[in-house]
Amino acid sequence: MTGFDKNTYIERLPVNVYNELVDALNKDSAWIILANHVAEQLEYPCTSWIQSLKEVKYLRDTPGKKLLSELNIKMCTVEILRILLDSCKLYNILSIISDPEPLNIVMHPTEELQTSTLEVSFGCHLRLRCKAVGMPPPSYLWYHENEQLQHCTSNELDVVITSVSQAGEYKCKVSQTKNDGTVVATLTSKTVNVQICSVPVTIEEQPEPILEVKDGESLTICCKANSYAEPCYQWFHDNTKLEGETSNILHIEKFSTKYEGKYYCYIYNNVSEAYTQKSHVMMDLPRLKAVAKIALIIANEEYEHHECLVTPKNDAAHIASLLKEIGFEVICLINLTLSQIKNVIRIFSKALVEGVYGLFYFAGHGFKMQESYMLATDTPKTYLRKDAICESELLSVFLENDPELLIVILDMCQTLPSKEFNPDIYHEVPTVNEYKSKKNLRNLIQAYSTSSHRPSYERLNSKYGLYMTHLSKYINKDITVTKLFEDVGKSIDSCFEGKERNQIPMFALSITKPFRLTDAIHEIAENRPDSIDYLNKLISFSARTFDITFKQTNMCSRVTISLFMEPYLNLVKIEVLDLQNVEVNFFNYIRAKRNNLYQNQHRKECWIHNPQGPLVISVSKNGTPIAATLLDVKNYIPPLLNVINI
Repeated sequence: MTGFDKNTYIERLPVNVYNELVDALNKDSAWIILANHVAEQLEYPCTSWIQSLKEVKYLRDTPGKKLLSELNIKMCTVEILRILLDSCKLYNILSIISDPEPLNIVMHPTEELQTSTLEVSFGCHLRLRCKAVGMPPPSYLWYHENEQLQHCTSNELDVVITSVSQAGEYKCKVSQTKNDGTVVATLTSKTVNVQICSVPVTIEEQPEPILEVKDGESLTICCKANSYAEPCYQWFHDNTKLEGETSNILHIEKFSTKYEGKYYCYIYNNVSEAYTQKSHVMMDLPRLKAVAKIALIIANEEYEHHECLVTPKNDAAHIASLLKEIGFEVICLINLTLSQIKNVIRIFSKALVEGVYGLFYFAGHGFKMQESYMLATDTPKTYLRKDAICESELLSVFLENDPELLIVILDMCQTLPSKEFNPDIYHEVPTVNEYKSKKNLRNLIQAYSTSSHRPSYERLNSKYGLYMTHLSKYINKDITVTKLFEDVGKSIDSCFEGKERNQIPMFALSITKPFRLTDAIHEIAENRPDSIDYLNKLISFSARTFDITFKQTNMCSRVTISLFMEPYLNLVKIEVLDLQNVEVNFFNYIRAKRNNLYQNQHRKECWIHNPQGPLVISVSKNGTPIAATLLDVKNYIPPLLNVINI
């Protein structure tokens, strides 16, 4: 019901009501909304009509007044104006010519939810709705814990939960306000209590990975986590719990060498737990720098004529990963023959020039007769010293170009060959290999997993050998190399304290400088030797996918070549894609001396150990060959493999 006879023309409205309508239309250019709607209904050219309403000829003319005059001319009644205003949702103006209706909340937020308590997870939307009726039309304001929420003025609330502080009570305040700003009535909705679901610990800020602190200065390490309930913190130093350090900030007033080590924080709540990354804290001292840091790692375990081993591949992969973490460029190879070992030693030695740190690690079978010898995978059952790699032979090549530092680690037995099964080796005249540096007279460390004439053990039910289990604790620590191998020995000693054992690690050194495997590398490119860049080209590799064609059937497919097992460069995987309803088989084009190709027909892939020639990819259907193509693998594998397989 309107406040006036519905058939009353606009011009017959009381002057004060008419003027109030004009003022309301002019306010915030509401007249444009009504004029556009009228033009649409009457199919007027909207733009020109709006422009004509804007053109004021007389002082007291306004667009709103001109619009009502136009509606007067068209015999617009109060009822028609009410319908027009309602269609345009100009409810405040509509209230001027409508009877007041009491304010009433017809739907509380709790009624749509059918609960007064709501659980919301982090990152999710909180959506609430309130609906009220009345004239003047209701306006809405949302509140959280009695604080008004900015910009939340519709009957629907939609906010994203990003903080635990957003938990609590939510409600909506509904008001009726006259066009002149007078508040007629106010009601408050029923309250919804929002609870935030328990959220697992998420670490948002990690401690810095490396911190160098001067003697006597303060040390501060920070971390930050987000969770609900609030996270709890506990700091550790080298796996030792720091009593009382239970905030997200660890502070030490006066730093000294006793505070060096690795720090991390254990963060937890009633849902989950997490550990920060370790922060390696060290004394800020003058440090040595390397021109480059390179490592050659060989794991031999699948022997043709000797007992196969279990842990070398894991030991070698583990040390390779740890060395990469501290900036070493690593060549990691598995199951090499004698000629392959000699070839890769020769290649590696060319990069061991002045300023370079070099590390060699071998895991496999070995023996000792005056010197230490490494066995290749093709070593005969009855062998001589010339069938193995002698340590002095290794050193004579590695030290030839005066590397800054050379570390040789032999993780193998140092026992004597059996006189019963290998008598000829005791009558052999050994070759003498002289080794010495020309300039760097003190640059060598020789480390052994066991001492002379003692075995080196693989641990039962263990992923790693005994020596690697303890070496891996220290290999990437920021300590001098001397201390590194001292600590490895002490760690193994403490493991066997009070027990009889045969494996006693040892090391010998000639160095006098405080070398560390964590020493930085010169950043100036001109300091980098060409031999290092050449070595990097030889070992560079990234997975590649390319097209192949089977000409006999005009079939096309794609092939992906990648490493079969990180970080080994000489295990390559080849996978054929996009071939459906056929069988795929792989064959060496040139027969290998020993099987080096293994395939998974179900997955249409194979892996090759030390690929040495083209590969035949054959396609069959229901067991009948229908097509084949030749893939020259050497164009897609690390160039190093083509060199060591000569």
